Amino acid sequence: MYHGMNPSIGDGFLEQQQQQQPQSPQRLLAVILWFQLALCFGPAQLTGGFDDLQVCADPGVPENGFRTPSGGVFFEGSVTRFHCQDGFKLKGATKRLCMKYFNGTLGWIPSDKSICVQADCRIPQIEDAEIHNKTYRHGEKLIITCHEGFKIRYPDLYNMFSLCRDDGTWNNLPICQGCLRPLASTNGYVNISEFQTSFPVGTVISYRCFPGFKLDGSAYLECLHNLIWSSSPPRCLALEGGRPEHLFPVLYFPHIRLAAAMLYFCTVLKSSPTPAPTCSSTSTTTSLF
Repeated sequence: MYHGMNPSIGDGFLEQQQQQQPQSPQRLLAVILWFQLALCFGPAQLTGGFDDLQVCADPGVPENGFRTPSGGVFFEGSVTRFHCQDGFKLKGATKRLCMKYFNGTLGWIPSDKSICVQADCRIPQIEDAEIHNKTYRHGEKLIITCHEGFKIRYPDLYNMFSLCRDDGTWNNLPICQGCLRPLASTNGYVNISEFQTSFPVGTVISYRCFPGFKLDGSAYLECLHNLIWSSSPPRCLALEGGRPEHLFPVLYFPHIRLAAAMLYFCTVLKSSPTPAPTCSSTSTTTSLF
């Protein structure tokens, strides 16, 4: 403890302190600060010598990173923050606090040091493609091959590559594209899965109509190399049936569709015997099969 004696170079005070322990840069800063306080407030105003000044040890600087503040003396309550250079990401706390432990000593909270690790990009999930490398680091290009029949397409047509960014994400990710799913025909169906949205070059699909309808257009479509279909999807049009044979006089409709029912009406005969005969209604149905 210091009890008011004015330390000086001549009385051997500093020389004795230097012989007791080697002086670290941070320790020397603490000594200088103590003397500055002594000059400002006077030695009698300080409760102890610079041996009683408590500071936290230098928290260090993460490799491939830096901290703020970069130097100085870390007294109780001091906060230091850690950062990483481009291409690296911080693993651990972004800041540490100099605090007093229960035993009265000072230390950093949290106690674990933060480090900077290389920021790898995750393998992107791209349908109908194969990614060749398992790890990608900052600045590396994605190596990708589309499955047979699919062609690679980039959002930015002037940059035909994708780069791993320094934050671990990708820019300009491509897709592997085929022919888009064609429209389904009303009153018909097509032989493709309802979940398939893209088709490789060379794919041939076929259209069929429901009973009572006929196909108008090509029944087969092929995915061409320019990623469009060989023709427009066909339509399914309703079939019209012929007029049934009839006896005079009857009423009929001029347009009869396949599978439609025809209702016949008879006239009352004006002749004997009495009572007059009755006419019962019948219906006929043309079968499709």
